[in-house]
Amino acid sequence: MGMGNILLLSQVIAFLVSFLGSFFIFIPVSINLQEFDGHCLLGAKGTWNFSSGNVMLMDIKWGLHSDCGFSIFIGIVAMILSVFFIVWQSVNLFKNTDSSWVDAFVTCVICIIMCLLLFICSLILSVGYHRWCKTLTGYNSPFSRCEETEMNEFIIDSNIYTRNMFSELNMAQFGAWLCYIILHLLTVVYSFVPGCVILYFMC
Repeated sequence: MGMGNILLLSQVIAFLVSFLGSFFIFIPVSINLQEFDGHCLLGAKGTWNFSSGNVMLMDIKWGLHSDCGFSIFIGIVAMILSVFFIVWQSVNLFKNTDSSWVDAFVTCVICIIMCLLLFICSLILSVGYHRWCKTLTGYNSPFSRCEETEMNEFIIDSNIYTRNMFSELNMAQFGAWLCYIILHLLTVVYSFVPGCVILYFMC
């Protein structure tokens, strides 16, 4: 196998990992939205008070729905683009042909844009989760660590299911940062295409 084929194969594998990682973004966030009756947890705040003999989270100010919506959107876009590039690069691999300069340049630009969007998505998920976690472990809270909320109900609302929240948000963060790292590596590879070097260092 020539050097060109090894490079193509590595790109196919990278896009395959990105494809799998994208499912860890939009699926957990979508499920979490459904379980919290359409409310977004990212950056949400509340106060702990006694209710019916238990300490419950009340007066909740939910996070921006656009934060969760953006994460779902980026996850779906990453999945679609990954499938497209997997097929495209696989065809080149089986035909033993290289992409043209124009194809490589367009791929480079797309990777740079997706890399930036995934970085923003990862920050939204991580910062939003951190703020929500501070609320869960704040004043009067029965929890000292965020993971202790797993399999516990702490909100008085029959339409809200809190038991899987910790796992879902952590999976979303994992998927977002994984896809970002993969796209960043691909951007570095494609930045050696003439013209992409300037774009890469501008970003």
